[in-house]
Amino acid sequence: MIRSMTGYGRGENQGKFHFVVEIRSVNHRFLEVFVRLPKPWLFLDDKIKNHIKGKIKRGRLDVFVNLYDENLPVDIKIDKNLASNYYKKLIELKNEVGFEGPISLSLLSLLPDVLKLEEDAVAEGELWESLMPALDQALDNLIIMRTKEGENLWKDLNARLELIKSKVQLIKERADVVPQEYREKLLQNLRRVYTDVTFDQDRIEAEAVLFAEKSNITEEVVRLESHLAQMQELSSSSGAVGKKMDFIAQEMFREANTISVKASDYSISREIIDIKSELEKIREQVQNIE
Repeated sequence: MIRSMTGYGRGENQGKFHFVVEIRSVNHRFLEVFVRLPKPWLFLDDKIKNHIKGKIKRGRLDVFVNLYDENLPVDIKIDKNLASNYYKKLIELKNEVGFEGPISLSLLSLLPDVLKLEEDAVAEGELWESLMPALDQALDNLIIMRTKEGENLWKDLNARLELIKSKVQLIKERADVVPQEYREKLLQNLRRVYTDVTFDQDRIEAEAVLFAEKSNITEEVVRLESHLAQMQELSSSSGAVGKKMDFIAQEMFREANTISVKASDYSISREIIDIKSELEKIREQVQNIE
């Protein structure tokens, strides 16, 4: 099943801890995951990324993890050494400027970093146990959105592939008659220029055969049809197929160019122009596929 690389997913779990996870994804050649975590829980970063890599193969993902819990254990830490140094320096300053009055405890408590609020350490397993359901829910919702978008992309891609397939069929039919038309046109031109000359029929036949060999596009058409079939088969493949589709589209473009050069026929060249136009649009679309 084809999936787009753009999407959004949200998940929430109110277990022992209340987590809300939001994931936004956009196009990218590879998989890049950026996790925004509350500072005390940064140790979960690698665990989250590895979990995501098991489900998503391509795209840039921004993962926002929010922890809403008023019951987290909090403690007030006192930096006694810092408070003592502050006090000594304040005494020195008081003596130098002649300031009168006591240095109060309330003043010391307001000085930077004397008192700190610290959340007590929580076991990683406990946090992960509450976070994982929210993360999985966000990933599932993201995948659902990416899959729906992928279905829309495939409808457009498949329509273009079917159009190319019909153009290839026209090229095959036209290629069958081009050598004979060349032979007849060659004879007409010679008769128009040389009205009283007897032509060497073997030489004319040899020229027609040489043209047929030089303009033969059978191999290119067969490869182009094979690439079309491979592209359509990928629509039902599991996993990331965007890179494969991009590569196949490039190969199809190369075969179309070769046909255009070898065919030496206006009608075929016109069909090739249409095919290349569709391939350009296909290449733009497959950049959005995981």
